[in-house]
Amino acid sequence: MTAAYNEISVAPQNSPAQSKTIKRAESKSSSNGITAAGRMVREWGYGSDFYKHRLTGRHPVQLLASPDDPAPGNSTLGSALLGGDMLFGSESISINERFWTRLDEKNHSFFSYGHRFHWLQDLGQVTDQPQARETAEFLTRLWLNMYGNNWRSDVWNAEILAKRLINWLAHAPLILSSSDLVYRSTVLLSMAKQARHLLRVHIDTDAGLAQIYTTSALTLSGLLLPGGANWYLRGIKGLENIVQDFILPDGGPASRNPADAIRSMQVLILIRNAHHDVKKEQPVWLQPAIDRMGPFIKAMRHGNGNLAHFSGASAEGGHGTDAVLAASEAKGRALESAPHTGYQSLKAGNGHTIVDVGPPPAQNISKHAHASTGAFEFSSGNEHIIVNMGSAAPHGPIPELTHMCRTTAAHSTLIIADRNSTKINDDGSLGKGVTETTFRRDHVDGSVKLNVQHDGYLSRFGVIHERIITLRHDGLKVSGIDCLDGVDKRRLNGAEALIRFHIHPLVTPASTPDGRITLETQSGKLWIFDVIGGTSRLEDSLYIPRPDEISATKQIVIRISPSDEAALSCKWFLERINTR
Repeated sequence: MTAAYNEISVAPQNSPAQSKTIKRAESKSSSNGITAAGRMVREWGYGSDFYKHRLTGRHPVQLLASPDDPAPGNSTLGSALLGGDMLFGSESISINERFWTRLDEKNHSFFSYGHRFHWLQDLGQVTDQPQARETAEFLTRLWLNMYGNNWRSDVWNAEILAKRLINWLAHAPLILSSSDLVYRSTVLLSMAKQARHLLRVHIDTDAGLAQIYTTSALTLSGLLLPGGANWYLRGIKGLENIVQDFILPDGGPASRNPADAIRSMQVLILIRNAHHDVKKEQPVWLQPAIDRMGPFIKAMRHGNGNLAHFSGASAEGGHGTDAVLAASEAKGRALESAPHTGYQSLKAGNGHTIVDVGPPPAQNISKHAHASTGAFEFSSGNEHIIVNMGSAAPHGPIPELTHMCRTTAAHSTLIIADRNSTKINDDGSLGKGVTETTFRRDHVDGSVKLNVQHDGYLSRFGVIHERIITLRHDGLKVSGIDCLDGVDKRRLNGAEALIRFHIHPLVTPASTPDGRITLETQSGKLWIFDVIGGTSRLEDSLYIPRPDEISATKQIVIRISPSDEAALSCKWFLERINTR
């Protein structure tokens, strides 16, 4: 299997050219299409005493195993928990009897973090494990007293419940090491009740990654809790179907968010390991799915380990991604071409350019996606130079950034009249805009040349955006041509086209007297940016390495003058000038 994936991953480099047209996927009908009224009726029923009775059943007396979580937590956050505070972004809650009540007052992201028990990962990283178990048991006891037998729509939400079950099962030593047999029995009984509820609601959530979690939680519950055969059968069958739809043939997720591939890989590893722990043969499709994701994830990382900022991914996670990849046992090399997900990775020397060549994901799974078609990032060795802004959390210091980061202007690409290449609808989904892209990739004398076109501005302005990016054989020069052409360019009607190049905050830009721009990296390497067919200047920008962290930076902005006579075209290049 490994040899096969190695062969696939290097195929683009060995072929003289590769080209493909990618059409935007249509939203698939989902079996969770329940009306709001129907959901309200069902949820009313879930809160009744009769439904509590329906959640009773066989009382598990032990946990059959607890697979290791491949994703490491944050030891700093874990230490804070031992010190008496749960931290989330810039907020905190004291660990005391009122903890869960006070959590209701926090933003949804903090609320979800707490009720998902994601913090168990952080406690798992501290040195003082006896105290970590004491803290985990204290919070779990409080939770069981408030919610163990009392259904509440937000606390027992299908996705939150699923993640809670996964964390309880993967970090069971933290919550089940007590000598109090009554408490241990209560935890196991709650796991069983939550699994029974999840069996009924596991598809009543958003399509895509959320259903990866719900079916994974069912599968793990069936494997690790006695008497869970029905949970296992329903979970593993549902998971197989969702993985088949969500993980594309090149290993990328249908959401086009590279981080979703890591999250999916994490839970699939847990399921693989749980099969091994209980000595049950794993499904034949499971390890090949993990193997397929590995080369894609590797392709979407820069030399410093950071993920490229596309479709909601954050640059953070180098250490966690390393751990998940190591646990995956996926040996395939990094892909150069991910034609189904719509990304291209150009490598030469120490230079690495990652380009978005695809249309947005299907509308029903696009609520966190970005209007970034044609955007790219560039790094040299461990130094990130050209970036996209990133993805901001709604609970951050500037809530408006959540929407702003999804716009075309937040990415290193061309934008017309400050209009997104794909519309961001009021409900957060991506609507009209890019429906089709075409790319061609060539390798010439060690250099890599990529041509990508998209139709995001065709219906509104009558033009196609074509971008040609070339990474020189030594990786010390990346050059490009951006062109707008079409049968009716008059529809531009004087609209201004801007090309943005967001700069990493560790790079220092400066304008030169001759109109060029120098970029000095933290190690002292000097790059020069120049343009032909437009005018460039430095403007302010932001960089968001993590959803709740904001750094001030700069961006290069090129302005192209409208013309009805010929295609609007601009040439630019970025070249390192001190090569010692």
